[in-house]
Amino acid sequence: MKSAGGRRWSGWRRAVTGLAIGALVVVSGFVWRTVTTTVTMTPSWTYDIGYRASAPAVADGVVYVLGEDRMYALDAATGEPRWTHDLPGVPSAVGYSDPVVAEGVVYTTDDGRMYALDAVTGERRWTHDTRNRARVGFSPTATGDALYFSDETGRVYALDTTTGKQRWTRGTGGGGFRPVVAGDAVYVGDGAGRVYALDAATGKQRWTHEVRNRAGVDFSPTATGDTLYFSDETGRVYALDTTTGEQRWTREIGLGLYVRPMVADGVVYVGGARVYALDAATGEQRWISETSGPYVSVTPVGGVVYVRDVEGDMRALDAVTGERRWTYEVSDGDYYPDDSVVANGVVYLDDDGESVVRALDAATGEQRWIYETGGGIHRPVVADGVVYISTSGDKLHAVRAATG
Repeated sequence: MKSAGGRRWSGWRRAVTGLAIGALVVVSGFVWRTVTTTVTMTPSWTYDIGYRASAPAVADGVVYVLGEDRMYALDAATGEPRWTHDLPGVPSAVGYSDPVVAEGVVYTTDDGRMYALDAVTGERRWTHDTRNRARVGFSPTATGDALYFSDETGRVYALDTTTGKQRWTRGTGGGGFRPVVAGDAVYVGDGAGRVYALDAATGKQRWTHEVRNRAGVDFSPTATGDTLYFSDETGRVYALDTTTGEQRWTREIGLGLYVRPMVADGVVYVGGARVYALDAATGEQRWISETSGPYVSVTPVGGVVYVRDVEGDMRALDAVTGERRWTYEVSDGDYYPDDSVVANGVVYLDDDGESVVRALDAATGEQRWIYETGGGIHRPVVADGVVYISTSGDKLHAVRAATG
């Protein structure tokens, strides 16, 4: 839990925004960095989506964003529309399944359909209905000539990307989590406590692993090298051999883990009421860092682990020692925090409580600039020196990442 003192200093820090201050403030043993400079950014352009914009996808100078009833393709430099495509069944998919662009095709979903649109013209190439029109709750995964996704019943699909023809489908125990494709295998967990390895070409089951007490595997696994890492809802982390499904190690963290383990430089990072760093080969604990859980996201980048908690606050931890480098508090959070967005030495922090995006120096936590969105914020997307921000209201914003 946050201390009252921490909140008071946070409010003081915001009150002095815009002053040139270089001091450090120490409260209850924690280091809070005051803001040395603040620039309120203006957008390069904005575009009115109408209602309920998804997070955008950017490719080849075009920004693709899903609205309540259509897909938009906007010129990345000007924000001018290149094309739109009506998708009348989309509304409930917005916010769950963001567009995916691969090999000149935009993939998106609605209530029980997968669409493939030509990225240049917006023309529909094909449509595929799921069994019983079950909703597709997560974005698909496109690799080569195949598209993989699962529906809310837990059924996994593989489609031909050119024709949309179904290559195979296989049922699981429910959940509909996004499949992970690595090499020639597809890995997916389900709500009945199983993880599956399926042949990517045929869908044939290679192996299945049942977790202790059949606890639900509520997020996608992570495949690195020859090991598959995942967590279950009882708070246990697992490492399996990707070829055989044999368990290499398991470690009980405690409290449900509704996040995907992240792996970097031989370490598995996972967050709950605490952030844990585990040796990727053995599962041995390297360090623990307290958070204000119960759910946090962990994003390891360049020797630092960036942590978002349910109150929206950002912590930067040393990846080797777990020591806190800096903390930045915001006024509101999200029950299931998004992964942090880190690009070119900057952390982009969405602060829904004040309807702003903050650009923080990744090394120091000092605020470089803020951008006022006027509404709730999806996770920002950074591409080619531009930050693209869609809001839960109706707009897509393009903001230059540099302060000039």
